[in-house]
Amino acid sequence: DIDPLKQMAYNPEVTLRFRGVMEKCTFCVQRISAVKIEAKNARREIRDGEVMPACAQVCPTRAISFGDLNDENSEVVRLHHDERAYSMLEEINVRPRTRYLARLRNRGEHEG
Repeated sequence: DIDPLKQMAYNPEVTLRFRGVMEKCTFCVQRISAVKIEAKNARREIRDGEVMPACAQVCPTRAISFGDLNDENSEVVRLHHDERAYSMLEEINVRPRTRYLARLRNRGEHEG
């Protein structure tokens, strides 16, 4: 029997890091590649929502969306154009692809 931690080392989709080491998100590049290969072999375009990073897959509130910003009909483009959408450091023209939606709050009569 192989120790579960050692078993993860044999999985090409999991990168092991020392405790406290943070790595920049790749949006699960291995999942993106797998879908691209599957679509190419089937001679078709990638469908909206077909590529799903692990974080989006496991998020019960659907707080994370992922998609093709070049597809004007995709959900992620719709969210990018939402009036609540903003980017970090956009005021200095950094132009990151990751955008956030401002939180909505329902302030009742008794709240200030």
